[in-house]
Amino acid sequence: MTNGRPGPELGEVVSIIGPDGATATVARHGGHVVSWRTADGLERLFVSDRATIAAGAAIRGGIPVCFPQFAGLGPLPKHGFARTSTWTPVGPSTLALDVGADAWPGWPHPCRLTIDVVLGSSTLTTTLRVVNTGGEPFAFTGALHTYLACHDVTAVTVSGLDGRAIHGGAQVAGDIRFGDGSSDVDLAVLEVTGPIRVDGLERPGGAAVVCTHSGFRDAVVWNVGSTLGVSMGDLGAGQWRNYVCVEAAAVGRAVLVEPADTWVGSQALVVS
Repeated sequence: MTNGRPGPELGEVVSIIGPDGATATVARHGGHVVSWRTADGLERLFVSDRATIAAGAAIRGGIPVCFPQFAGLGPLPKHGFARTSTWTPVGPSTLALDVGADAWPGWPHPCRLTIDVVLGSSTLTTTLRVVNTGGEPFAFTGALHTYLACHDVTAVTVSGLDGRAIHGGAQVAGDIRFGDGSSDVDLAVLEVTGPIRVDGLERPGGAAVVCTHSGFRDAVVWNVGSTLGVSMGDLGAGQWRNYVCVEAAAVGRAVLVEPADTWVGSQALVVS
């Protein structure tokens, strides 16, 4: 592990080198994975060229940690406070966030979070642990809000979710595609047990990324599209084309953590 600064916009980071030459970079702001390069040197995550560190704001791209609330499903700021807090390196590939009972209005529950990153030549496994350090049970929703880099999202296909229920009603019908990108795609898919395959990230016939998860019950697929994308000040012009979010998530049912218990959720990304 080495500490450094890839640029003033991302602040202090932890750099991780895998045994086969793959690399990852984790920002202390948010405990946020901001780069994953496989052993072939290709960057697999998207980060906006307008991403920046700002009080109360998350880095646009990479793998934000959404905790203890997904999106607006509760009284806290959107996606919770973990992605905007400063985490502390506690091991070669591990960062931690200790949350006191009075740290955040609306969240009176002491807890400790750790994020751990494991690299293979073509794999990235990110594991979130949530420890209840208080005397009362608490429940949370959240996600590992992964932005996969792509050349053009309109060429991307997400498969493996056919027939699964969508939060709020309806079901996934067939593969998920993004049309001409004029409209946003935002699907919280419930009770996902199998792998999710993402094709078309590089070019037709190029490598795919297969996503699996444990602990997290659900998955989210999202792209903002061109219409809403122009209103996002931290997304570069036209960069809505350059990512697709495929996320391990807990959305449909909140996760309950009893006092002194630990919940573990992980996401594995494999370039196939």
